[in-house]
Amino acid sequence: MIFIIYGAVIFIATLLGAFVGLGGGVVIKPVLDVINFHPLVQVAFFSSCAVFSMSITSTAKHLKNKTPINMKFVLLFALGSVLGGFTGNKLFSLALANSSSPNIVKGIQSSLLCALMILVIASVNLNVKKFSIKNPALISLTGLLLGMTAAFLGIGGGPINVAVLTILFSFTMRDAAVYSVAIIFFSQLSNLITSFVNTHFEGFDVKYLLVIIPAAILGGFFGAKLNRKCNEKTIRTVFTASVCAVAALSLYNAVTAFIK
Repeated sequence: MIFIIYGAVIFIATLLGAFVGLGGGVVIKPVLDVINFHPLVQVAFFSSCAVFSMSITSTAKHLKNKTPINMKFVLLFALGSVLGGFTGNKLFSLALANSSSPNIVKGIQSSLLCALMILVIASVNLNVKKFSIKNPALISLTGLLLGMTAAFLGIGGGPINVAVLTILFSFTMRDAAVYSVAIIFFSQLSNLITSFVNTHFEGFDVKYLLVIIPAAILGGFFGAKLNRKCNEKTIRTVFTASVCAVAALSLYNAVTAFIK
């Protein structure tokens, strides 16, 4: 039964991830936390595997369809994201090692995620001043900070990426979703490599990847198709509704984690 539940969660999350740039992990992490079938470290691992699989499929789909992508920008942003991914993963490991209970770390993660989702909703829907940053160093620095945040929280960082891309680089929601998924590929690759080096995935319930990876690939494929078919207004509406749901779920996870 848990295989079916995980498959459904991963498919819906990665479909939304590729469709509106959520990344998928921002949905997977809080939902699997609520299900509470696996410990925190394994939930983060499953989330990374799903988001990485989705990003490969979705990016390949966009390249096949010749979706306009500025690869110089992606690589600069991704360079920072990779370094940030290593740093955020290390911070997560240190937090677990120095905490009296994994629930405290879970509560901190959920609280930060809830606060960030509220900021994302405000930034995307309010009349926030837009910039058009071109400096390569600033692009990479932005990627580093976002990659570090995403890795520590155990998410792909999609909605945060989208908000930053629309504000700092003046992308439309549609284009921000495409770039967000491409950037997530690099940050999650570094996250998985770091996890492997630190743990060699020993003790991980890897049989669940048999349903997680195929569901993520399917979600990424259909989400990428929807992204190119739907208009800007639809993408913004679905994005906002999804982020509101994630914020509410994260708040619930934070409260339950701290009172245990």
